[in-house]
Parts: sequence; C-alpha cells; structure tokens
Amino acid sequence: MNTCWLEDTNVAVTKDRPVYLQLAPYHPSEAYPELPCRELSLTDNPAYRSVRRLFKILGYDAKRYNTPDWNPLSVIIKPGSHVILKPNLVADYNHGRWAYGIEDTDCLVTHGSVIRAVLDYVAMALAGHGRITIGDCPIQGTDWNRLLALIGFEEIGRYFQRTFPGVVLSIRDYRLGRAKVQAGLVVERIVNEENRDEYLELDLGKESLLVPLMTEGYAFGVSQYPRYRMVAAHTPVTNKYLVHRDFIEADVMVNLPKMKSHMKAGVTCALKNFVGINGHKDYLPHFRFGSPRSNGDEYPDGSLLWHLMWWLYHLDWELERGFRKRMLIYAARVCGALDQWLTGRPKGGTMLGGGGWHGNDTLWRTILDINRAYFYYNHQCGMLVDDPRPSKRYLAILDGLIGGDKESPLAPSPVASGFMLAAQNPVALDTVAAALMGLDYRRIRQIASAYLPMRYPLVAFKPEDIQILGGDVPETIASIYDQNVFCRFEPSMGYKGAIEYVAEGLDA
Repeated sequence: MNTCWLEDTNVAVTKDRPVYLQLAPYHPSEAYPELPCRELSLTDNPAYRSVRRLFKILGYDAKRYNTPDWNPLSVIIKPGSHVILKPNLVADYNHGRWAYGIEDTDCLVTHGSVIRAVLDYVAMALAGHGRITIGDCPIQGTDWNRLLALIGFEEIGRYFQRTFPGVVLSIRDYRLGRAKVQAGLVVERIVNEENRDEYLELDLGKESLLVPLMTEGYAFGVSQYPRYRMVAAHTPVTNKYLVHRDFIEADVMVNLPKMKSHMKAGVTCALKNFVGINGHKDYLPHFRFGSPRSNGDEYPDGSLLWHLMWWLYHLDWELERGFRKRMLIYAARVCGALDQWLTGRPKGGTMLGGGGWHGNDTLWRTILDINRAYFYYNHQCGMLVDDPRPSKRYLAILDGLIGGDKESPLAPSPVASGFMLAAQNPVALDTVAAALMGLDYRRIRQIASAYLPMRYPLVAFKPEDIQILGGDVPETIASIYDQNVFCRFEPSMGYKGAIEYVAEGLDA
C-alpha cells in the first residue's frame, strides 16, 4: 500500500456466480493454502472466492500468493492493531414486504459470507493479537438481535473464537436513538445517551458543502426526527457530525458497503455507507424542508393536500410519543390517500418525500461532508488537518453479488449482478460501481461533485485516470459504457429518468 488513498486510482473488479452460501459461518468451498481453518463448505461460496480474488487483483503480498505464507492484508494491517469493519446493516427486514411483497434480504445488507471472508484475512494480518470491531448505525426502528441473526453473527463468532483465540471480535450498535415503529411509521422515539462521551463532533465549519444552501429561510431536516439537534449542529459557521471514537481512532477502516440504488442519493456504495457512522441521524441534513416552490428540496411541488400531508408529518416528527403524535400520523395518511385519489399519484408516492427524488440538492453534500470529515480528522490533535496521508489506512470492498434496486435502500428488489469491487479510494470505487450498474456517474451528485476542487478533497485524479483491474470488465469507465458491460439497476421512483446511462449522453 504505497499509494495514499487520495491518489490511488486502482479499482479491482471480479464477477462470479450471483448467489450466496446461506449456511453460517460461511466456510470457503475451496481449500486455500493460507487459511488456518481447514473446514470447507460442501456448497459453493462465491463471496469468499471473490474477496480472496480481489486481494490478488490488487497485488497485495503478491510474491507469496497461493502459498501458506500469503497474508494480503498485512500491507495495511499491522499485528496488534484495532480494525473496524463498517458493513451496510441498514435494517433487519426488507421494507418492501408490505408494499411489494419482497422478502429478500440478500439484496438488503452486506451478506454475512462477505463479512466472514474479510474477517479471516483481517485476523491473519493481526498475527494472533489485536481487536476487530464490526459496527453500524441502522435505521432507528431496526431490531438489532434480528439483524445479527440475519448475517449469522452468532455462528461466525463461535467459529472466530475457536480459530483466532488471541483476537478480540465484537459487534456494536452505535445508535444513540432507537424507535418503536408501527406500519412503517415511528410512534415512539427512545434516546439513550449514556455513552455520549464516546462520540466526537467533527466540525467542518465554513468548509462544509452545505454552507451555500444556507440562504434566508432555509431549514435542514431528516424524516421522522425533530429539528433541534439539526439546528444546533448546522449553522453558517459550524457544521458538525457525531461519530463514535471507534470509527475515528481505529488503526484501519474496512468499509463493506452494499451495491444498491438509493431513493434519496441515487446510489449507495462506499461514500453513502459512511452515513452509518453517525450516532444521531438528526445530525445529518437529508433535505431542506418544503418543495421548490418554498425554496425546499424535500419533495416535488404538488396539490394543496400533498403539502398539507407533509405539514402534518412535520408536526408529528417533533413529538416523541403519545396520542397527539398518532393522530397527526393518521391525519397525514388521510391527506395522502385523498391526494392520490384526486391526482392519480402512483402508489408509494410518499416515497418522494424526505428528499427521495432527483431534485434533492442537500443529501449529496452531507455524504461528501461526512467522508471529508472522516478522512481529514486527526484524532491525535483533535482537529481537521490538510494532509490526510499520515493517519488513514482504508479499504472499501463492495458487495454486489446480489445488489438492490428500485425502492432501495430499505425496500430493494434483488439484482443478480455477480460483481464485487475493492479500492482504496471511495470515489473511484463508486464511479466504477455506478457505471457497472448502468448509471451515469456524472449525473449522481455525490460522485460527480467529488471531483470538483475543494478544501479537504477526496480525490487527486480525474475519472478518466481510474484503472479497472481484474480482466472481468474493460479497463476504463468509457469502455464499460461503450461496450454495454453493465448490469442495469433500476433507479427508485424519484430518480427514474434522471441518472440512467444513455449512449447519447456520453462524450466519449
């Protein structure tokens, strides 16, 4: 790992069978000479094979490849280190269950078989002692124990303790806020700040990309949360994100996103996955309240009933619990049903709210802010620094064997793409991923804007400099588009027609 993440243009891509081994702890199905555990699965495990191949493609510890001494992650992980893994564990069930009859969870979260494969190679690099933390902040209504069962963590943990007794493995729910949810809506919020002192406020100040939006009358928001934390965190002079110390102080970050479309950001890959390192979601501007008619980007303009529905929801979000909260929810739903009946708005039209449409000019700024704050915050001096090189060791591995599209990230439909990607630079990875999803990276704001000049940049190269390694797809972004070497992911309702790749739109 001689190249700093900021300058690294390499993206490894592999394509395999788009299936997951379903039996935890997800042993490999081939015997590899470097593995300490000789237990094999009788059922094929493409995820394990793909992770291993990505390390080979990146050239990690190349001289010892396919020998008992091969230790690919030793290039970024030193013995005794603390390594944090950040999977996409957004929810414990597919929220498309009720509206679309979709039960599939392989397309919802980073699969347990991917996590298991990465754990093996991280543990080998730790050489018998060190610490691994798996952590995330799922949405507030998620049942954490059901989520652990979904990825097979209990079985993984037993295997891991037996195989790597000197390495401490833990999995942590970093949410400071949870909620009781009924029929998809929050009826009660539960805030627990007992460990609040373990969190750091990373302040981008006037360098935040949100500052240009702070015109007269603006108000940032996030669905189903009150405004008071948002108002305190984001002003023209302070722009704070609340992140647990583990994410900042760990020696190495391995980002494990899921390849999905996203109803509020177009796509969710490496960059968007960092939204989940924030302890309170109401530190995260997702939109500006209202429609364009009132200088907002929360939802498109609509009928009087449409606007009344959102006004009632806004009142509901300010309340923690109680009878009045429930009545506001019911009244908002009545307005929504009447609006749909009178205007012919399609079923699920409320998904356009909360910033769930292509007119959202806020969330992409938040996504880039979080990544900039993470990469440039130096915990040793307690501030953002201009040179990120000394302090950050980072690797992103994108799970796309089965991705998710349409009303993703909470109600995704499965897409059997077979792709997995790895890179040291999150923008490079997201650029290639968007192309492989049949989307135009130049029309996805957090990707296209990441290449613009700014303080605390995330790239030191241009999109055309990206080198795609592995041989399963062409070596350049332009060639992926020109040769149609992609698997079409369908955008969400609010992004249809706004981010898809069309041949006429490409200069090359």
